[in-house]
Amino acid sequence: MKKDLNRRHFLAASAAAPVAVAAVPAIASASETTLQQAFEGRQSTRRFGPAPVPDDQILRVLWAANGVNRPDSGGRTVPSWRTAYDTQVYLATAEGVFLHVPESNTLEQVTQDDIRAIASDSAFVARAPALIVYVSDGARLREAAEGADDQALVIGAHVNAALSAQNVYLACVAEGLGTCLIGGAANREAIAQALSLPEGSIVPYIQPVGTPR
Repeated sequence: MKKDLNRRHFLAASAAAPVAVAAVPAIASASETTLQQAFEGRQSTRRFGPAPVPDDQILRVLWAANGVNRPDSGGRTVPSWRTAYDTQVYLATAEGVFLHVPESNTLEQVTQDDIRAIASDSAFVARAPALIVYVSDGARLREAAEGADDQALVIGAHVNAALSAQNVYLACVAEGLGTCLIGGAANREAIAQALSLPEGSIVPYIQPVGTPR
């Protein structure tokens, strides 16, 4: 990411501002990729070039993951179990960790620490220029679930994050980027500690992003 990511806030590129009803305006503005081509090109990438992902590209990817596509209602680009909207999307880079704010498609810096190396024992994760970290807000999920048991809550958290992750896969095809969804190899406790997550939070997946090599 560029140096201006060190600011607490940076505004989304105008192309990333979605229009009501249009499903992927941010991606369409940057690529002529059709939905069919995105499906055909979807694959997991584990080798990335070192170049940072430009701000406008990463914001379009994050908007696809959990952005607002219907401003009048606050509707998102992804569905959410029990309409919990518990999934929080963090972005980890060499400049620190940033929380994606869906309503404005902006990033807020939460720490200057580079957590990519501790996020997984897989070396390619640390080498990826950007790492998306999915966190389920346990309190919000439990409130929306109306008495669901712990197993159902864990499943709901993973399903909601997986829906966002699939959107990221398709957005990366359109942006000429690569990505890979990681579950079992994620160091969840280390991530929770580094981000000072509240008790009850769940870290379902992490997802490195970068230019394929």
